[in-house]
Amino acid sequence: MTDLAAEERSKPQELLLALGGALILDEYEDPLPTRVFLDVLRSLGVSDDATRSVLTRLTGRGLLTRHQDGRVVSYGLTHTSRRLLREGRERVVAAEPFRQTSTDWTLLSFSLPETQRDVRRRLRSRLSWAGFGCLRDGLWVAPGRVDLDRIVTVGAEVEGLQIDGFVASPTPGTDVARFVRRAWDLDALRWEHEEFLRRWERPLPREADPLASFILLGAHWIRLLRLDPVLPERYLGDGWPARRSASAHRAVFAFLEPQARAAFADVVADARARR
Repeated sequence: MTDLAAEERSKPQELLLALGGALILDEYEDPLPTRVFLDVLRSLGVSDDATRSVLTRLTGRGLLTRHQDGRVVSYGLTHTSRRLLREGRERVVAAEPFRQTSTDWTLLSFSLPETQRDVRRRLRSRLSWAGFGCLRDGLWVAPGRVDLDRIVTVGAEVEGLQIDGFVASPTPGTDVARFVRRAWDLDALRWEHEEFLRRWERPLPREADPLASFILLGAHWIRLLRLDPVLPERYLGDGWPARRSASAHRAVFAFLEPQARAAFADVVADARARR
């Protein structure tokens, strides 16, 4: 995959969330001028109109606050986005994010009126992030013991939503490998890991922008974490690449982080000076 192709796979919203979790959360409490987001995403090939659009969309979803002082518009993280970004950061920086130690499985079923499509989409997204795969419509399974409280809160106030979950162990004779293959596309998941390795296991070009590269790394890594359910190794094929992916991420993250933080601080200082 070329660098440009890697950038094109990351949507502006994914890039902004990666920026927020890696460089804004717990570092910048005050809202940042719009120019900060425009300058950073412009270096990644995102148009100003696309950046403004996603800022507006995230504000509408309660993930950003919007402030205006004269002609200067600024955006800050909300309580909700800070909580979600902190939850995500636990997995982003985990030493062994793809190692499954539990022999249990979590089963979850839900029913939701067809009219609640937005809630269904959000619920499915939260289920995927928590490692769930769909066995059949309305029935999901995840390896290990999953904290369902965070998932249930997605639609806690939605009338007609019913969620049931429980932890179970396979009975003797159960073909666990079969339902693993049914719930997850292992070939596609292996391809995603190999794609990550093709992009990040090789040396970075000397002329690479450390801030842009760091945000791309973050967005790509979060995508991989979202797709990988952390299945027990015995159900995966030989030479499963997840450990290599984690090693590559640690190495590039450690190399880029100090440079990216310094570069982002310069962007913020410059934007504030122009207010």
